[in-house]
Amino acid sequence: MQAKDFKTGLVTLERVPGWDLLRGMCAFAVASYHLMFWQDVAAFHTLGSYGVYLFFVLSGASLAYNYIGQFESGQFSFSNFLRVRYWRLAPLYLALMLVALPWKVFKDGFTLELAFTYLLNATFLFGFFNPSVSASLVGGWSLGIEAIFYLVFPWLMLTFRNTRVTAGIFILLLGIQICWIALTLDQTDGDTRYAQAYFQAPAFAAYFMGGCVLGVAKRNGLLEAFQFESMGLTILFAGFALMLIVNPVKATHEILGWRGVVLGATCFSMVYASSRMSLKGGLTKLAVYFGDATYGLYLLHPVLFFGLVQIIFPRLSIANPVEWTVSARLIFGCLVIGVSFWLALLSERLFERPVRHYFKRER
Repeated sequence: MQAKDFKTGLVTLERVPGWDLLRGMCAFAVASYHLMFWQDVAAFHTLGSYGVYLFFVLSGASLAYNYIGQFESGQFSFSNFLRVRYWRLAPLYLALMLVALPWKVFKDGFTLELAFTYLLNATFLFGFFNPSVSASLVGGWSLGIEAIFYLVFPWLMLTFRNTRVTAGIFILLLGIQICWIALTLDQTDGDTRYAQAYFQAPAFAAYFMGGCVLGVAKRNGLLEAFQFESMGLTILFAGFALMLIVNPVKATHEILGWRGVVLGATCFSMVYASSRMSLKGGLTKLAVYFGDATYGLYLLHPVLFFGLVQIIFPRLSIANPVEWTVSARLIFGCLVIGVSFWLALLSERLFERPVRHYFKRER
């Protein structure tokens, strides 16, 4: 059941421990991909691409799982929904934007373009303006796309009144996603191919909608056929292992052809398996920690890494990590992830959560 705050009228979202655990694993996967790629250790494109794809499936699943009851009872408030989602994303994102601002001004000066970009980012409308270019933070592009899906979420949920309509919309979005990626990759050259094909809302539409289907199915008890105990964690690790095994040499190839089909199906399988996991004892606590740290880990690790490499290290006459030994680079990457995880937990519990509660009270 969902708990309701009668002072604010807002629904307290119910968490699924298995989804929290998988969400945290995705954050570690994406951070690992970035740090190995930035330090010229390895290029596991599948971890980066499908780590984010999993985020969108999980996002759709979590939202649909928590809000389908409001749609069915006619109590859904779009304004409340957008306000809750905004304050879920905004506190840490805005804070890191301010942290990065002096460095951006120092490099390029304060321009109208920078001011406009910051305005777009503060409102999360930058998803409509080529988010891979307009995002103020590394990795922030996905939040602009997420915001677009927040805007269309109510209309997607209305399709669940009819199973055939739901299936039709999912097939339509899947077709749009496949065509968008294929046509964009075919018509562009060089590094711009990846940005134009992958970092846009159409490339994620079917994943988000598929997640909504899983969320509604779980809420209605349609995913109860299997109960995964320790097997569930094995399935999640197997999914990430498969990504590593089929990782292509060239970026974008992981989202094309048979890899796209196999790994796309793997994403949905992992979200399904995590929804049916029975977590006990330490695993339950770990899932909570992972869920609390996911967002912060995703945003903080690039800020920490580039802050050290581009600002701190040069002033201390420390060589760029790409000049270090591979083992030193791996250790440095692990330290960045560990510190980012710790800071993410502190941010969620001491900063982001209090801010969200404050704005609930101020409604």
